[in-house]
Amino acid sequence: MTTSEPVAPREEGLYLLLLKDTADAVAGTASLDEALAATVDLVAERLGFDVCSVYLTDERGDLVLAATHGLRPEAVGQVRMPQSEGLTGLVAEGEQALFTSRADEHPRFKFFPETGEERFRSFGGVPLVRRGRCVGVLTVQTVREYRFPANEVVALQTLAGQVVSLIDVKRRLAPSGPGRPATPARGLLVGLGTSPGVGLGRVAALGVDPLRAPPTPRPFAGEAEELLRFARARDAAVRELEVFAAQIEAEHGAAAAAIFRVHEELLRDPDLEARVRARVVEHAEPAEQAVYQAVEEVVAILSGAGPAKVREKADDFRDARAQLLRALGVAAGPAAPDGDGGVVLLAEVLTPAQTAHLDPARVVAIVTQHGSETSHASILARSLGIPAVVAIPDLVASVAEGERLLVDGDNGFVFQDPAPQIEAEYRRRGEAARAAARVVAAELAARAPAGPLVAGVELLANVGLPHELGAAREHGAAGIGLLRTEFFFLQQHAWPTVKEQVAFYRRALQAAPRGPVVVRLLDAGGDKTLPYAPAHDEPNPILGLRSVRFLLSQPEVARAQVEALVEAAALEQADVRVLVPLVTAGWELRAVRELLEEASAARGVPPRPLGMMVEAPSVLYQLEHLLPLADFVSLGTNDLTQYLLAVDRDNELVRQYYSPYHPAVLRALDWLRTRLATEGRRPSVCGEMAGDPLGALALLALGYRTLSVRPRAVLPTRCLVHCVDEAALPALRAEVLAAPTPADVERVLRRALRQAAPFLLEA
Repeated sequence: MTTSEPVAPREEGLYLLLLKDTADAVAGTASLDEALAATVDLVAERLGFDVCSVYLTDERGDLVLAATHGLRPEAVGQVRMPQSEGLTGLVAEGEQALFTSRADEHPRFKFFPETGEERFRSFGGVPLVRRGRCVGVLTVQTVREYRFPANEVVALQTLAGQVVSLIDVKRRLAPSGPGRPATPARGLLVGLGTSPGVGLGRVAALGVDPLRAPPTPRPFAGEAEELLRFARARDAAVRELEVFAAQIEAEHGAAAAAIFRVHEELLRDPDLEARVRARVVEHAEPAEQAVYQAVEEVVAILSGAGPAKVREKADDFRDARAQLLRALGVAAGPAAPDGDGGVVLLAEVLTPAQTAHLDPARVVAIVTQHGSETSHASILARSLGIPAVVAIPDLVASVAEGERLLVDGDNGFVFQDPAPQIEAEYRRRGEAARAAARVVAAELAARAPAGPLVAGVELLANVGLPHELGAAREHGAAGIGLLRTEFFFLQQHAWPTVKEQVAFYRRALQAAPRGPVVVRLLDAGGDKTLPYAPAHDEPNPILGLRSVRFLLSQPEVARAQVEALVEAAALEQADVRVLVPLVTAGWELRAVRELLEEASAARGVPPRPLGMMVEAPSVLYQLEHLLPLADFVSLGTNDLTQYLLAVDRDNELVRQYYSPYHPAVLRALDWLRTRLATEGRRPSVCGEMAGDPLGALALLALGYRTLSVRPRAVLPTRCLVHCVDEAALPALRAEVLAAPTPADVERVLRRALRQAAPFLLEA
């Protein structure tokens, strides 16, 4: 028996570096052929394979060799095989990875002499899946018999998932082949799409804000005069912010204005005033220099504080300082770039103040060299409806002033000097997306009269911002399965009073669809820090003082929220239900119950139903103690998946390990639903998994019948319920639970969805 060669240990970080370099190489190519060649060369050279090839499906579904490193170059475009032939065909046909150290012993092995592959013994292949369909296969081969290590298999599968979207862009936007010469963009830049949509315009670079540079020195006018100038400027800046925030709120909602409420509070900060006064009195500094240096002191403290959210607060102080310096007469840069037509704003970093001053009628997109999905600028860009792509390496050095850019905020792509066919393709894509939505609506309209095939399904909506309530009602949600109250708290500049909360909840209840409204108590902490809450420098906030832990550490805050909910529900005579996030112990439910009963007794009304969220795995092992304390149960699949798999889903280094289709997650969900059924409980699912067609199908197969999804997902999910045959669900459940990997689970679900409602894969 031949033994395979030992696997040499890989250098730490090699796989992550390969992912990055492959993305950069593909992004920097001008055509599909070049992109494929760059991919196979990098994979083969970095991982030491003798062969790396890419096969793409043609219009008939056959596999065609599109690029290779190691096989005969003349075989490219010539080798063709149906998916029923060979190991590569088996990978595509089954949409499943295959790795073998003795390819010639596999029953599906087929030798293709034109490739020159007779000397290769080992074979590995991973499918390239895009929008629920296999569009190709990435293969690797070695001359020697090679035992593929598990981490290498995972790396190639992850690489396939990342590269396929870039390959897809090249294939669609820069087609090549006989009679179809490529006419690509000058370049393709890849970043993180943080605000959806597409914008096309000319670049206007936003340089360093003069208000972030030290002001020009001027003579000291005396202590009393400088302090008076500071006081007047602060009052003027606060008034200006109040007016501006009111305007932004009226035009774009409270979420967009919330940051400026924070800036108002920072300008009133006694510590900041004391620092300015000290510099004027002790250092004889003019008001401008005193303001600038005082904020620099605060920023220095915050910038070294550790967590990104704390460092982001430094930008808030800088923006507040800019308001003060303007009021003191320091000249500012242009709030928006000059020029005619649509403008793509380019910057290294964009502050919230700079973003909010932009005119969406002129600024069609934003691209920045740094940033994140949760940065204030990204949040405001979404509120203003401006497409944005951030975190583009070397952006400023790669793009020139006045250059035309097409910005794809959905996928994170930026096309430089896009060719007419690229612009036409994006217009076609926009129409295709609208057409797909029309197909879903038409299918639902045609099937609805016959009634749903899956009986007893209740579809609710998850909402956070007020405008989403109207969308939930418009799309036919039967109620609100999750009203996230933390967004309201994030919009405030101080702890909201009971009266303020009652007003907000009443407006929400009036706008909500008829039916139950499940209100989740404040879920702050972790990645959702309140600017006015006590600061905690936690090494791991996701496992720290968050959710109900945070709320119960602020008893008066908890009491005020519960009182406001009871009051609003009574005044509106609404079916309000109170949900406790991240429950891990019975005393947390008892503590909230006591507050609820106390507030209800004071109002003379029956207590509202109290529910618990299943997000922590510890709940699964103490249901017999927790269920008697809760009136209803809601599953948060986002956190449950995160905690079950020990994966921070926001950590780029481990994000590929996060999957709601992991066998452990599905088996936990199946066990929980079965266990709750024995207690006569019907749980709802309010995580993102329920809003995805594959996830919703998995949940239906596992027996869940109450799903709460984002408003725009209500219609596709309703359509799914009318398309899936309930009689087929038990067999699907068995197949899903037997699948050994997340990729296998998704493959099973894709096949089932293609049979029942293929159009939902494009929705």
